[in-house]
Amino acid sequence: MMDEAFIRDVRAAIDELYNRDLDAALDKLSIWRSAWPEHPVWPMWKALDAWWPILIDLENTTYDEAFLQKAEKALEASENILAMDPNHMDALIVRSVMNGQIARYYSNRHRWYRSFLHGRRALRDFFRLEDEHPEMPDMQFGLGMYRYFTAFLVEEYTIARTIRWMLPSGDRAEGLERLAIAADSSVFVEPEATYFLGHIYLHFESQPDKALGHLRDLYHRYPSNSYYRRLYIRSLYQLSLYSDALAAIEESLDHPFHPDTHESLTMREDLFTIRGLIRYYHLADFRLAESDFLEAVSHAEKLTPFAERTNLIVSLYYLGQISIRNDRRDMARFYFSRAATPDIDHPHVKKAREALRTHRLN
Repeated sequence: MMDEAFIRDVRAAIDELYNRDLDAALDKLSIWRSAWPEHPVWPMWKALDAWWPILIDLENTTYDEAFLQKAEKALEASENILAMDPNHMDALIVRSVMNGQIARYYSNRHRWYRSFLHGRRALRDFFRLEDEHPEMPDMQFGLGMYRYFTAFLVEEYTIARTIRWMLPSGDRAEGLERLAIAADSSVFVEPEATYFLGHIYLHFESQPDKALGHLRDLYHRYPSNSYYRRLYIRSLYQLSLYSDALAAIEESLDHPFHPDTHESLTMREDLFTIRGLIRYYHLADFRLAESDFLEAVSHAEKLTPFAERTNLIVSLYYLGQISIRNDRRDMARFYFSRAATPDIDHPHVKKAREALRTHRLN
């Protein structure tokens, strides 16, 4: 993985992987696969591809087991090599990356202890690699993630403080600085560092203005990555750049994604909900907003978990509000009741229950 020719080819393959084309990515590395068929990078590559369905739709747990199985195969492949050569750099990289990815998975599922266990395993190998190759700019990505999220978890989640002894203290500002270096100069993880900068500023730091440039870059570089489209459009929406958001939504809905794939359904559910909110609140076009919310519901109903999806609940709530405006009380009762049914702590579930009481629809 330090071979200059491999670095050249893998950069092109990484672009294909992030543009959601696993076969094209592997084709660009076919010569290397033939020469090194037992290398652990190949099962790692498939595990990273299996991560995308989870990231695209974190509410859905359908794809969890497939990712964990592929991640375990990548770990086994690296362990097999390390059993013969404990200092094998490539195998250490693969083991560190996969443990880090598994830690990320468990953190998304709020299983903090498992997340910290795999995180510590990832760091064990990572710090060995840093000692031997401190000049690699990719090391800044791992250090940035480590410094930012150890600080973030302890500051934001009470439960994480009970196991803070497992990791030294972090630093959010330093983490962001290191991620910026990785996004600018790393070999293997430049798109991942760019994504995390946008993701962190949008969701954790509440600074969509800083997120926008990073997410715009991903939107244009990886047009077939629906998740990057959604993040970019959400940053436009949060910055009240409604004309730009509407133009990006239109372009995204016209993009030739296969209409019935999980990825396409999830994107359309999200984009119709955002466009409905723009039309409802900022254009006061309730007829078109209603059409968008109905479209969002139709896509959400094909996904899991049924009845508990955020975009479904939000869209049902606003369909109820539009029905009240149009004096369609029976339809309002229907929509509000559906939005109010899930037994989850969601603000629009609470709003729907309040609307049923306020409008005497119970």
